[in-house]
Amino acid sequence: MVPDVTAMYIGLQKLRLERKYQEYLLAGNTGMDLGKWLFENKVKPVTYNPWIRYTLLGGDHLRSGKRPVAIDCFTKDSYGLPYVPGSSIKGTLRTILLAYELIQNPQKYQDIGRDIPGNAERAKPGKKVLHPDVQKLEESVFHTLNRKTPWGKPVPTKDAVNDCLSGLIISDSEPLPLKSLTLCQKLDRSVDGNYNNSINTLRESIKPGTPIHFQLTIDETLCRYTIEDIRQAVQKFGEAYYSLFLSSFKGTDRPGEDTVWLGGGAGFFTKTVLYPLLGKEKGLTTAVTIFDKTLSPKAKREHKHDLDIKKGVSPHMIKFTEYEGKTYQIGMCKLSVLKENVL
Repeated sequence: MVPDVTAMYIGLQKLRLERKYQEYLLAGNTGMDLGKWLFENKVKPVTYNPWIRYTLLGGDHLRSGKRPVAIDCFTKDSYGLPYVPGSSIKGTLRTILLAYELIQNPQKYQDIGRDIPGNAERAKPGKKVLHPDVQKLEESVFHTLNRKTPWGKPVPTKDAVNDCLSGLIISDSEPLPLKSLTLCQKLDRSVDGNYNNSINTLRESIKPGTPIHFQLTIDETLCRYTIEDIRQAVQKFGEAYYSLFLSSFKGTDRPGEDTVWLGGGAGFFTKTVLYPLLGKEKGLTTAVTIFDKTLSPKAKREHKHDLDIKKGVSPHMIKFTEYEGKTYQIGMCKLSVLKENVL
């Protein structure tokens, strides 16, 4: 169950349990979930059932022994309904369009690509490895508006006001019903096609087959990409994803020409343009270097990216999940235009 926090707290106040509840929250990870805490404090189902906002089936995902299960909640609006932020959709399309430019014009950006492996090796450990290189690349591709100040002075190219994608406007999705949510557990699929998972965290996720509607507006005075360009970019990105990465994993299907990957769990390739820029061999070695620079010692031991070179791909896992007996790659969606209006 997922409680209505306000209703639950009011109910606990009436039972004079608000102080104990605050102490429970402040105690952190004690190994006791909310259901057990309610039981130990003699709060019966007939009392707490009205506090339930909605319920989700966990099925086999909840079989994690004695360890408590954490749940990552989906983004919700002020009415408590799930939705996909427009910024997430635009971020996905931005990566796809950037990769498309690199695939279509490799010679134009080869100087930046040539510097990246060495810069990664020399970079200090931290989360922003290669940030200057990525910024330079995006400026070269997207910062093409050449705007001027009110006094006629050119605005520096690096300034975001020169970004042509300021003319690509994407709304938040329409709210989705709560029944469209399900609980999913991440399954790591290795290069040999086997699955494994040891993480006791579940994600609230949108059920497969659920339509997500949003509006996309292109201001042609700013954005140089058309709907047809976006379609072509999506197709090319999917082809590159398969040839440079997915094909290394046994039994992985080739994505359709309208496939995109959306959300935080979609995977490394879908969030970067490292492989489209550098190719498979240099992309592999540079990815290994980046993981070595950005991960903590504990994460390095757990993820074992030092084995990636031998396995021929980095990272050497794809994120999947299971729903109603079928496996799905996390974040995989189809992008389609339902209606076009030209103003």
